[in-house]
Amino acid sequence: MATGFPYKGNRVIPRLQTLDSGMIVACFTIESNDGAVVRYAREMPTNEFASEDDAIAYILDFSGDWIDQNPI
Repeated sequence: MATGFPYKGNRVIPRLQTLDSGMIVACFTIESNDGAVVRYAREMPTNEFASEDDAIAYILDFSGDWIDQNPI
């Protein structure tokens, strides 16, 4: 099973990257809890963050809203 944050039968898996500027970009996937189905994937970062904590908070907030609007 992939590591990540479980939520309502899904698992949110962050993939953070640090830019040369020191800013953090947030890519992530939302998978079914068993990892069999990728339900959403953010491959291209759309936001930059000053810290990993800020990036994770954004990912979890966005993902929670998306999952609530797109239940299994």
